[in-house]
Amino acid sequence: MSSKSIANEECAMMQEEEWEVLKSIYPDVCISNDTGPFGRAIKLEIPVELSPARSVTILSPQNHSHTSPLTALPPFLLALILPPEYPLRAPPRITSLTCTHGWYPSSDLHKQLAGMWTHDSQGVLYAWVAFISGAEFLEPRNITIINPSPLILLPLLESYNAHAQDSAFAETSFPCAICLSARKGRHCVRLACTHIFCRSCLSDFWGSCIREGDIGRVVCPDPVCVKAGHEAGEEDIARVVDEEEVRRWKWLRAKRALERDPGMVHCPVALCQTPVPSPEEDEESGWGRLRTCPRCEFAFCAFCRRTWHGPINECPLQVTESFVMEYVELAEGDARRVEIERRWGRRNVERLVLKYEEDRLTREWISRCSMSCPGCGVQVEKSVGCNHMTCIKCQQHFCYLCGEKLPASEPYKHFNTIGMNCFEKLFDDSLV
Repeated sequence: MSSKSIANEECAMMQEEEWEVLKSIYPDVCISNDTGPFGRAIKLEIPVELSPARSVTILSPQNHSHTSPLTALPPFLLALILPPEYPLRAPPRITSLTCTHGWYPSSDLHKQLAGMWTHDSQGVLYAWVAFISGAEFLEPRNITIINPSPLILLPLLESYNAHAQDSAFAETSFPCAICLSARKGRHCVRLACTHIFCRSCLSDFWGSCIREGDIGRVVCPDPVCVKAGHEAGEEDIARVVDEEEVRRWKWLRAKRALERDPGMVHCPVALCQTPVPSPEEDEESGWGRLRTCPRCEFAFCAFCRRTWHGPINECPLQVTESFVMEYVELAEGDARRVEIERRWGRRNVERLVLKYEEDRLTREWISRCSMSCPGCGVQVEKSVGCNHMTCIKCQQHFCYLCGEKLPASEPYKHFNTIGMNCFEKLFDDSLV
C-alpha cells in the first residue's frame, strides 16, 4: 500500500472522528454527511447566538437606521466538501455559504473561514462552527448591518429572535416553586414578571381562585410578587386557564371595580338595572351627575334617577329628600344604610347628605332670621327699622313680627290698636 493511500486512510479516520465530535457538541448544527466522488459532502446549519443581548442596527445606504436588541440572528447554511487529503494536506472546500434573509454578505465570511485552515491543522470544522455561532465575525459590541431595506429586514430578524428564544425556553429545565420539581420549558409558562411555573400547577391554582371568586389571589405565586400584590394581567391569564375561566375572571374583575367605585349606581330602568360607573368628568360640576347606561343607553341623573335634566337644573327635592332623611336618621353601620349606599352610590349619598345638611341649616336660618311675605311668599330679612314691612316684589304691607297682612292705607293701625298681639311693637324693644 502506497504512502498516499495510508495518509488518505488516516485522513478518513480523522474526518470521521471530527464529525462524531462535532455531532456530540452541536447536534442541531449537523445536517448531513454524505460520501461523494470528490470526498465527504457535509451540510451545516449554524445559528448565530448573541449572549448577552446586543444592539443590532440596520443601516440603509441613505443612512436610515433602525435598531433592536437581539439575542440570536438567523443561521448560516454551510455546504462543503472534505477532500480525501483533509485535514493533513488540503483544506475543506466551501461549495455554498448563505444566510437566512440575506442579512450578512457571505463573501466576507467566506474569506474569514478560508483563512482559518493551516497545514498543521487537525481539523477546522469545530472552529468554523464556534466562530459563526459565537458571532466572532461581527463587531464585539453593537452590531451594524448594511441593508437597503431596514424596514423589511428588522421585523424578520425580530421574528427569528423571538422564535429562537421560544425554542431555547422549551428545551431548558426550570424549577417550579409550586410543586418543587424541575420541568422542561415546553411544560411551563413564563409570566410577564419573568417568573416561571409549571403550566398545570398554575392552571389548577388560578382556576380554583377564579371559580371561588377570589380573583385577588390570581397573582404570580412567587413571594416577591405576592408581597408586592401585583395581580396577573389578561395576557397571562389567557395563556394559563381556559376560555370560560377567562370570561369569569373578566366579569369578576369588572364587578370588583364597580363595587370599589363609590360613585357607581344602577340603571333605574326596571328591566335593566345594569351597574353604571362614575363618569370621567369632574364630579363637582353639574355634568358629574350625568350617567348613561352602557346596556340600554338610558341617560339619567345619578341623584334623582330621573331622565337627565341638564347640569344646571336641580333635582326635584321630594325625589331625593325621602331616602336622604332616612339615611341621616339611621345609625352608622346599619344594614339599611349600606343598602342605600349600594343602590344610590356611596359618593352620591355623601354629597346629597352634605347638601341636605346645608339646606337644612339654611332653612333654619331663614326661618329664624327672616319672615315670609304673606302676599308672594318671598323671604324678607329686616336689618334695621320698624316692623312694618313692604315687600319689594309684590308691594304687600305686612307685620314682620307675626306675618299678618296690613292695609296699605293704614299700615300702622296694627301696632296702635289695644288688644292686638303687636300693640306698641312697631319697634323692637332693643331699639327703643
